[in-house]
Amino acid sequence: MKKVSSIVSALALALGLTVALTPAANAACTGKLKIAYQGPLTGPEAALGLNELRGVQFAVKKSGLDIEVKEVDDQGDPAVAGPIAPSVPQDECVVALVGPAYSGASRVSLPVYLSAGLPIITPSATNPTLFDFGGKIFHRAVLTDDYQGPALARLITSKVKNSRVFLINDATDYSVGLAKLVDFTLGSRVVGKETTPQGTTDFTSTIAKIKKSKANVVAYTGYFSQAAVLVKQLRDSGSKAVFAAGDGVLDAQFVKLARKAAEGAILTAPAVPLEAADKKLAAEFTKTMGNAPGVYTTESYDAANFFIAAIKKGNKDRASILNYIKKNSHKGLSKTLKFDDKGEVAGVDVNGFVIKGGKIVLTGAIK
Repeated sequence: MKKVSSIVSALALALGLTVALTPAANAACTGKLKIAYQGPLTGPEAALGLNELRGVQFAVKKSGLDIEVKEVDDQGDPAVAGPIAPSVPQDECVVALVGPAYSGASRVSLPVYLSAGLPIITPSATNPTLFDFGGKIFHRAVLTDDYQGPALARLITSKVKNSRVFLINDATDYSVGLAKLVDFTLGSRVVGKETTPQGTTDFTSTIAKIKKSKANVVAYTGYFSQAAVLVKQLRDSGSKAVFAAGDGVLDAQFVKLARKAAEGAILTAPAVPLEAADKKLAAEFTKTMGNAPGVYTTESYDAANFFIAAIKKGNKDRASILNYIKKNSHKGLSKTLKFDDKGEVAGVDVNGFVIKGGKIVLTGAIK
């Protein structure tokens, strides 16, 4: 706890001047109300952010309300998120935010939003410590990596007999945290570990270690753009080890980038595809938005609709919207959103997926 508290204090000091300029939580909006979305909208991880943004935009389109969606592009990078976060609450018409999408970006953004009293619901940031940075304004529409890590380990052992796992992280907050939980759960089944920082393009030495370890599973806890490079090089080397990963890899872009090398990969996510939640609505989404829904579209749609429900009840400022989502629940497509005193949602599952025939196929809840 001391370490987390010191990090929060350091962030507050680092952002002190900017936070001081942040308007009060109940500042009046003289124009249209706005729901912000924050995530990677450009850069190598943009596919996930666009999936989520479209979920928010679709919810607003269907709401019948005259409100806007403010786009906040943090590229999924804490170094980008830190400088841009203060500009979000400085717009007094931003009364709620869906996001941030990634845990690292959340960690540096949340102290700013806490100071401004801006309520947030993240549809996909899964690091378990984020409440310590966001406090009362923090809410999460999915289970944390405390659940996903063990679920990924169970998926591996259920799918691969006598599994021997080589575990790789990409040094990001999300990846390191998820890898630790997978490692702890698998125990002696982990026969090797490696850190390959984001931006790695040559996995030759890592693949040599994988082969030397005699691993029959490679578990990667980073994001899809780098995972695609890794799995292509793994298959080109002749390795037939099963490729396993968490929700950072669960994106159609992974399949597009990795092509045939993605086939057979097993994946986890505390997410429900829109097609599985409501096939008719998914078809409407594709027609309206010009793109098929993707991972975390459903959760973003649900989060936005919780804020929209608050606005429809007459809550037009940050404080009243925050109070509404704390005291009420919202029956979404992925789950009923009802938050505990740390902003967490309970009573849902982590799902398993497999890449089959070039498509992401839901295999169901991981037990």
